[in-house]
Amino acid sequence: MGLVVRMDGFALPAGYLASDANHAISFAYDDRYVAAGGPPLSLSMPVEQVDFGDVATRAFFDNLLPENDQMQRVMDREGLARDDIVGLLSHLGADCSGAISCLPVGADPIKVPGVLAEDYELLSPEAVAAIVHSLAEKQRLPDAVRDPSPVAGVQRKIALTHTAQGFATPKAGKKVPTTHILKVPETRLGRDARLEEAAAHLAQSVGLEVSVPKALVIDGVEVLLIERFDRVVRDGVVYRLHQEDFAQALGLPATLKYQRNGGAGRVFDSAAIATLLKQTTAPALAREAFLSATIFNLLIGNTDNHAKNHGLIYRHGGAPSLAPLYDLLPSRMNLDFNDQLAFNIGGADHPDKITANDLLAFFATFGFSRGAALRFIDRVAVPMITALERASLDLPRQRLKDFDDLIGRETEQLVETLGLNLKIRERDYYPKTRHALAAS
Repeated sequence: MGLVVRMDGFALPAGYLASDANHAISFAYDDRYVAAGGPPLSLSMPVEQVDFGDVATRAFFDNLLPENDQMQRVMDREGLARDDIVGLLSHLGADCSGAISCLPVGADPIKVPGVLAEDYELLSPEAVAAIVHSLAEKQRLPDAVRDPSPVAGVQRKIALTHTAQGFATPKAGKKVPTTHILKVPETRLGRDARLEEAAAHLAQSVGLEVSVPKALVIDGVEVLLIERFDRVVRDGVVYRLHQEDFAQALGLPATLKYQRNGGAGRVFDSAAIATLLKQTTAPALAREAFLSATIFNLLIGNTDNHAKNHGLIYRHGGAPSLAPLYDLLPSRMNLDFNDQLAFNIGGADHPDKITANDLLAFFATFGFSRGAALRFIDRVAVPMITALERASLDLPRQRLKDFDDLIGRETEQLVETLGLNLKIRERDYYPKTRHALAAS
């Protein structure tokens, strides 16, 4: 089986995706696309190389597939195995994340910009409520509902368009972009919507570039409405932007999104991240933004900043820039979650084990001398902590007092580790989780 891979905005095919009888897959750029200066699909698949075997191809294209009931329906209906990437994309790849589509060979481009006033059909409040309850209760979407633009990942979400009149989907036969992701935590974790919204506002308050979601209640269910950063709306028309996550950019499958699951040469660690950031449009700015985000995640108790929770966006067709931060959640508040760091800080694999030397070693991986690292901490970390102390004052009024207490605990620990002369306001005691206690 083979598919043509297209990049939105280019008339020429980007290349061709093929699989053999054993489901081994390969990708080759179209020579005309290369000659025309088309952008790469991924930093892990540069156009200079042209041809790619199963390992590199599978890592990128498998990361486009959603882990949801829509894919399970396709597998059941078509008798496809989970490792049949090309077979699955033949049914689910018409509108992948970003600007890529995977279509039958010979098919014309089907992705077009969307005119908000003409190309979308409003969903009734009852239809939206049915979608939300299905996602919250881990049930299949209503039979009449199909995700028009499946987003990779395992959380319960659906791509929709949000207009002044309400939620909408592309009209039948229209392959126009969606503008938002509606994410629905499972019922027992409903408060996660408010926590994620609050974490994003805190990131914004300390000066980080972040995609700020909006927590809503739909028919009694707490949900999160997320504006897509791989879309841009100009004069009422929706356009797609190409993007990829760090796993794709590093040539890693989703199973290796945590450092603890990797091995020599194929691992999401600080050295791999540093190499990736050097390939962005402004490496020094990207490096500073990533290190700032790492400190912020430590301060709010988020250890789930894995390779698929960091992204790159191709705004001008050349080298990418860092995407806004997304999926910020204080994972240490969830007792079912593993507190282990997504990537090590120096020699520490757990936030409670980080020493000053670990932080200096971590900065050294990104090219910082000891003196430069200490200056960065004084210039960036100290003002961040000060701003976070002010911004988190409002959390108790949002019924998120325990989040504020967690921030207090994590901030005190980092301030002590770094030996900073900062006064942290007093909070109630926030106990270490059982995972942290076991790791101590």
